[in-house]
Amino acid sequence: MKKIKLETGCYKKIHYWDNKETKIEREQYYNSKDEYHRKYAPARIFYHRSGEIDRERYYINGKCHRLNGPAAIWYYESGKIEIENYYIKGKRHRLNGPARIWYFKSGETDKEYYYINDIEYSKEDWIVKSNKIMNIDRNLKLLSKVY
Repeated sequence: MKKIKLETGCYKKIHYWDNKETKIEREQYYNSKDEYHRKYAPARIFYHRSGEIDRERYYINGKCHRLNGPAAIWYYESGKIEIENYYIKGKRHRLNGPARIWYFKSGETDKEYYYINDIEYSKEDWIVKSNKIMNIDRNLKLLSKVY
């Protein structure tokens, strides 16, 4: 294992499959408080022995988090996505689609799960709840322009 200090004051640890440090098993990025942390890129990356990415997770200050895509992604060894999970501030959450998606090896969707603030909903209930939240958000934005 190697620990490397970064210019940002954060650091990363690299673990290897072997003692020769030729094949990376995982790399993990931390802030000064020793929490998983990395802006704009995954803070935890695990690799298959073949060198392909096995899974990756995005973190901000110790919480699984990503605004513009899935925060946790698992891959088949072929490189195709197996599972996607959307998180905001450590909670499974997505208003514009399922927050947890499983894929077949062919790439077709297998299962979808819908979450808002870490609470699972049926697709039908999620549509109603997410539309209410998005309408409130739109109305607040309109009001802020008026005042």
